[in-house]
Amino acid sequence: MASNVFAILLFIALTLGFATAVRAAWRTGKGYIRWPGVIVGGLLSVIALLVTGLSIKGFSAVYSKIGRPVQTMAVDRTADRVARGQHIANVLCASCHTTSTQLPLTGGRNLAEDIHVPLGYLTPYNLTPSGPLKDWSDGEIFRAIREGADKDGNKLMVMSGQTARYLGDDDLKSVIAFLRSQPAVPGEIRKDHLNPLGLVLVGAKMVPTIDEPPPLTVATPARGPTAEYGEYIVKWAGCRECHGVALNGTDGGLLPPGPSLRITKGWTGEQFIQTFRTGVDPFGKKLDPLLMPWKFVGRMDDDELQAIYGYLQKLEIPLKK
Repeated sequence: MASNVFAILLFIALTLGFATAVRAAWRTGKGYIRWPGVIVGGLLSVIALLVTGLSIKGFSAVYSKIGRPVQTMAVDRTADRVARGQHIANVLCASCHTTSTQLPLTGGRNLAEDIHVPLGYLTPYNLTPSGPLKDWSDGEIFRAIREGADKDGNKLMVMSGQTARYLGDDDLKSVIAFLRSQPAVPGEIRKDHLNPLGLVLVGAKMVPTIDEPPPLTVATPARGPTAEYGEYIVKWAGCRECHGVALNGTDGGLLPPGPSLRITKGWTGEQFIQTFRTGVDPFGKKLDPLLMPWKFVGRMDDDELQAIYGYLQKLEIPLKK
């Protein structure tokens, strides 16, 4: 935090310095100094002011306390619940919380390196019983997934922008049961630290965030190959992060751009499932795993993939303007 405070103070000093230079240039009687000084100094002043404002906005977003009071809960660890939690963790959590993309969830991967932008460190926790969660209650873990707040109410930058918050209460508790059941695997624990560039990008909303408040409760619909269940999966699996709110494609930002999912309207259910099993679409095109994490989606069972397919067929996906 101290280094970011210093950077913001430096940005403020630069802004004031450029503004002072503009004033001095304007007051000079020499035209060949006045106008170049005013134009160049004014441009630099505007840029410095913009950077300062965005960094202050990003600082406030990153270091603000968040989260509702922790719920008192004790999650039962039945075999069925642990198995369900393992399945969700394998599909959703393993994409960030491991360096191998396989369970257990040992953490240690700097997500800032994946997008090749020097933001600092965005390193998901080691979620095995040897990591920080060993000192957290079940209610604190529930709040971390649902609201993106750590044990002390500090913002978890990675989790606060993730759609895992839309897991149903029952499914979320199953994830907690699985986390508790993993083998304890030691690993490096590094807290998130965004550098000044990271603060500016957060302030400019170029780092993925979810603006709407986290839901207090989320119902878990009956599992099965239904459009209703597919809608639920699409929400927590984060499809809209890359494919847009209307699933009609995005231009990217810091995330890879996602195409419109209207394309699936011409696929059969079997083709849809095979695309995620093999990484090859019905036209023979290989999916880029950096743009489409098909291997993780492909860990869903047939009913889940059929449910997503059914939801997309039912949904009116607009043409992209």
